[in-house]
Amino acid sequence: MIFRPPKRQNRDQLLAKYLSNREKVRSWITGWDCPEIDWPGLEEIPHPWGLPRGSEEKWLRRHGPLPGEYRWLLEARPLTPDISQVWAVWQFDGDHLFDRLEIEFRCVPDPVYLAEKLTLAAHAADLKGWQEQDQPALYDWLLEGLDSRPLSEGVRGQKRTGFILFALTRVPIGSATLSAHLRMTLTDTALDGSLLNAQGEPL
Repeated sequence: MIFRPPKRQNRDQLLAKYLSNREKVRSWITGWDCPEIDWPGLEEIPHPWGLPRGSEEKWLRRHGPLPGEYRWLLEARPLTPDISQVWAVWQFDGDHLFDRLEIEFRCVPDPVYLAEKLTLAAHAADLKGWQEQDQPALYDWLLEGLDSRPLSEGVRGQKRTGFILFALTRVPIGSATLSAHLRMTLTDTALDGSLLNAQGEPL
């Protein structure tokens, strides 16, 4: 199959969407209140593409936007020995629409700390329909899932907040590390399958 670049006007619109997505990821990195980790600079061109450093913006102006789905794979540098690893994936589809955000946070077994940091990560993502008043309910759900069973056992759960579907997985890594994986996608249905209205409430 031969890729044919879109016409100029349409290409400019798609490029604007792509650049907006890139800025959203960059804003999330700086907006997530987690001073215990340090993020590297955001790559100008996401996976699966790669270009020599310094040529990205010129390439985008001449050939962008990128065809097909793309993602930014991010790995933070822990600044405290209590955290062993933090990574995230921002995925977008071929139409430059948000597909998912995944975060994995590995640290000492501290459900309260994990629930707080993952709630702040969701708040910084500011996905469709998210409101500041959604934070307490998300925190309570995360804490319940992260602290409801012995820390030597795994936990899985789902919660919908407006148009955002959260999926949590908790896995012990040995006896000294707890891994929490949070996935965020968008949905137009409630957990029971009923459709949502324009305010993200079941019809």
